[in-house]
Amino acid sequence: MDAASIATVLASSLQLRRAYGASMRPLTSGGHWSEGDGWWIGITAAPDPDYNLALVHGGDVTAHAQHVYETLTEAGHPSIVLLAGDGLGAAQVLADHGWVCAGSLDLTYLVAHDAPIDPGLRVLGEDDMVHARELAAATFGVAPGTAAVAYADVVARTTGVEVIGIFDDADADDGAAALQSCTLLVDSGPIRTVWSLGTRTGRQRRGYANRLIRAGAAHTHTQRGPVAMCGLTRPRVTPLYLAAGARVAETWQMWSRPRWLLGS
Repeated sequence: MDAASIATVLASSLQLRRAYGASMRPLTSGGHWSEGDGWWIGITAAPDPDYNLALVHGGDVTAHAQHVYETLTEAGHPSIVLLAGDGLGAAQVLADHGWVCAGSLDLTYLVAHDAPIDPGLRVLGEDDMVHARELAAATFGVAPGTAAVAYADVVARTTGVEVIGIFDDADADDGAAALQSCTLLVDSGPIRTVWSLGTRTGRQRRGYANRLIRAGAAHTHTQRGPVAMCGLTRPRVTPLYLAAGARVAETWQMWSRPRWLLGS
């Protein structure tokens, strides 16, 4: 994809929103995935609302918001409904059902570029997934079942999906390199999405996440050229991505049930 094509993708909010939603599909084998004109739903069945998402962004947003509300309610898993673009006009539908606005998420993007590969970067295999799950569970404070959504053993065998990590032997008594930071990458049409990027507890603020984002961009460039790498980040985390060269494409409003938020 050349620079002009990238600009076209990023200029088309509609295409970017659809592509991001489609990237959830490989994660929903135990749940549900569907989309329509102006909405999508991705339910992984994880016990954490951040992993069961829906987006309303266009078309008849009132009807779409009602549809995603009914689908998520029927599924019964803690969930989040995101509103973007025209979808912001559907907020009252969710409010009428007792849902509340829980803040916002930034849709960030970083164009993959040619750069030296970080010597600590590795693509994780099936044997490494247990370490990725342990890292994610501790870092995000989520249940093992939630960590297993992004870092399931099958991920290592799934086309278009891979986990990458930064390994370092710092502070290791035996000198063996250990996984310090990892993330899930998913190819989705014209973009690649970044999920569940975290750094090992006790190893934060040492540059591992920044290294991983930059290394992931160089790694992606060797595979797909200058595609846009996209991620949803909470505002407090967005500066980490900006420091690595990413930009904010747009901000999505986040709605959920109060009891789900209190339990997350």
